[in-house]
Amino acid sequence: MDPKMDAGMLCNKDLCQVSSAEEAIEKGLLPLCPGTKDIIGISDEILSCICTWLNGHSLAQTVLTCLYLHSIPEIESPVLVSICNAALKCSELIYCIISTAGCYEEEDFLTCTYGYNLSPNMSTSKVISLLKDGEDELNRKIKRGQDILPAEDAILKRLTFWKYFVIVLHKIQMFEKKNIDPLKEDLKVLFHTVSPIKSSLNTGSQAVVTNQKHRKMIGFEYLVNQKLLSSTPPRYIEIMERNVMCEYLMRLFAHIELVTKISESITLSSIIRFFVRFSEQNPCVLSRSCLFYVFLMGNKVLGEEPFTKIIKEEIKTFSYPISFFSPYMSDANVKSLVNNFLDGTALCIQDYLQAMCHNKGRQRRKLGALLPDLSDLYKKSENLITCYMLTFLIQITQLII
Repeated sequence: MDPKMDAGMLCNKDLCQVSSAEEAIEKGLLPLCPGTKDIIGISDEILSCICTWLNGHSLAQTVLTCLYLHSIPEIESPVLVSICNAALKCSELIYCIISTAGCYEEEDFLTCTYGYNLSPNMSTSKVISLLKDGEDELNRKIKRGQDILPAEDAILKRLTFWKYFVIVLHKIQMFEKKNIDPLKEDLKVLFHTVSPIKSSLNTGSQAVVTNQKHRKMIGFEYLVNQKLLSSTPPRYIEIMERNVMCEYLMRLFAHIELVTKISESITLSSIIRFFVRFSEQNPCVLSRSCLFYVFLMGNKVLGEEPFTKIIKEEIKTFSYPISFFSPYMSDANVKSLVNNFLDGTALCIQDYLQAMCHNKGRQRRKLGALLPDLSDLYKKSENLITCYMLTFLIQITQLII
């Protein structure tokens, strides 16, 4: 069989035996208390894997190739434990936001977790507390006037990054309009933590790519999940380079910060324009999902009011139809048709907004699928006009008689 057809992996004939996390610990191949330089490298490599995952690759070939994520209870370094827990929690929150929003296709995001339980028995507050403990320890050292090494400062920057990354994703998942200002502040801090990471990329251990294009990095086994993948002919996974990863994260956070401005759009027309302009910037799958997730949290606009209320206000502003108001709304048939029309309009516009949150290649197909719904909506409006005219004529006749 051609090695290129081997489930997205390179030919591993010349490689040593692939070891799982348990086997690597037993053989002494996985240090449970790595040095400062290695911890920095592991943190950066996990971030590169997360960004590669968001580029459409599988979780098994990216994030879950880190052996430390499979053996957190055995790790002896508190800093590495907090980083690993944060990585799993971020993966869990990202998975929840994207899968709930439903603004992805197979080429954007793979939802299969291959049976792994992301962040088991670890609450968000506990993860943040572990990261804060590591920060406080290094900050106390600085306050005592002790000099910290560049590597220790690099770890401090990464702990701060992971803490705010978890906080931001958690606030998006549990979004409330009243908390949008704190979310904006956290996003600003998170955005500014990327530059120190980028400037200290060379401080940590670096991944080595051999002549056979095999990637090697302490704490990672890129072929460990090879048997979990289906026997289809995908491509070899190339983990995103770390400098590219930093640029990716900065664009991601800038787009998420733009998402928070949706609260400034009040009318339906301004909301639609916001979605269209946001789509023109070619955001990644996570930022696109954040926009739709935040806007229609729990099928309510910004988690507060029904979508039909905004549509009704827009109709009032645009044409102010008399059939929407008394005394005609007192008629049961008119009221039922109006409500059906509003519900159908809300569903159609929601599908349109969700289509605008898909990638450019899928938008045309999604928008084309909306044409039958628009046709049905037009028929509902005709029925509403007919019913209104009939009710009006009956009332006029009664007045004449």
